[in-house]
Amino acid sequence: MYGPPQAPQVPQPQKSPVTGGRVALLVLFCALALLSCGFLAWAPMLRVAVLTRRALDWVLFGVTFAAGAALFAYAAATGDQESSTAEAFAAVGIMMLLVAGPLTYYLVTEIRRLDRGGAAPAYLPPGTTPPPPSRSRARSATRTRTPARSSRRPPRPAPHRPGPRRARRAERPAQEGHREGTGSR
Repeated sequence: MYGPPQAPQVPQPQKSPVTGGRVALLVLFCALALLSCGFLAWAPMLRVAVLTRRALDWVLFGVTFAAGAALFAYAAATGDQESSTAEAFAAVGIMMLLVAGPLTYYLVTEIRRLDRGGAAPAYLPPGTTPPPPSRSRARSATRTRTPARSSRRPPRPAPHRPGPRRARRAERPAQEGHREGTGSR
């Protein structure tokens, strides 16, 4: 109270959720798709689909896998044959799309997931309760959710029923001889 004023509190920087292992996985999956010329571009999409568990990610994984398999089948079928310029441009364009598209989607999704604070909640064994959500996830969930409208009507309040009446002092029957200090015996 009478001492010197305290120094202002400097806010501590938040610890980054990005660790060395996560960065290594980012580099590994990007290099896998890039160095295989798009043939293994489905691997980062599989990782995104497993982590987020969204239907859109599974569909994109399937499309990427099918495109990679079709490109591989085309390369195996043509082999050493000379292809036309249009076929070569089409094949190179598909390879570039298989590299650029999934890698861009993977990096954007992974960075957003890391900024949001982690993956989707993991499956728990039966009989266990999930941990409470973090503050940032709880705040964002309350902002985005809109209350569901129910088709049921709210219950009606119970009608007011007065309780039993109390007898007023003037209306009480006189009790003779039972008062203290008085009596006729």
